[in-house]
Amino acid sequence: IKTGEKLVIVPEWETYDPADGEIVVLMDPGMAFGTGTHETTRLCAMLLEKYVRPGDRMLDVGCGSGILSLVCLKLGASHVTGTDIDPICIQASLDNRYLNRLPEENSRFLQGNLIEDSTLQEQVGQEYDIVAANILADVIIMLQKEIPVHLKKDGIFIMSGILNIKENAVKEALEQNPALEIIETASQGEWVSITARKC
Repeated sequence: IKTGEKLVIVPEWETYDPADGEIVVLMDPGMAFGTGTHETTRLCAMLLEKYVRPGDRMLDVGCGSGILSLVCLKLGASHVTGTDIDPICIQASLDNRYLNRLPEENSRFLQGNLIEDSTLQEQVGQEYDIVAANILADVIIMLQKEIPVHLKKDGIFIMSGILNIKENAVKEALEQNPALEIIETASQGEWVSITARKC
């Protein structure tokens, strides 16, 4: 699945001969969400390719199979932290990190709910350049209050998993948050991604 100018997501069981300059991310989702075929994942990967800079620190909320975390590492992020409420997702993320031969010290995957769990909030820490959340609109509406705590000033928050019928509700919540400013909206099929910057 080609998701941007350079990124290609390849299932572990497929063979693929990359063209010059292409960045390949191998995936075996197991029982977790995130193979690269879904519009929401492709939107996020495309936007990450646009916004990630070498050396960035990235937070992946609702990491699923770890696909967005691994995309960021392949794009040159210095460190990623992934969180998910489901232990199956944490294991899938670790497995896919191994599959892509990425060093352990550049990433960590933590189980818990970032909206409610103060211990996890502390573990995650602050000063991220990029936060991605490919979840659901209703969760993003709650999550957007917490995310600015973890972002640097001018940091980027990429949200996806938003059905087009929920787009306005998410935007209204963001517009009421003085810490975030919407800078971009993208869509594929019935799915929408919204990108905001920390003011």
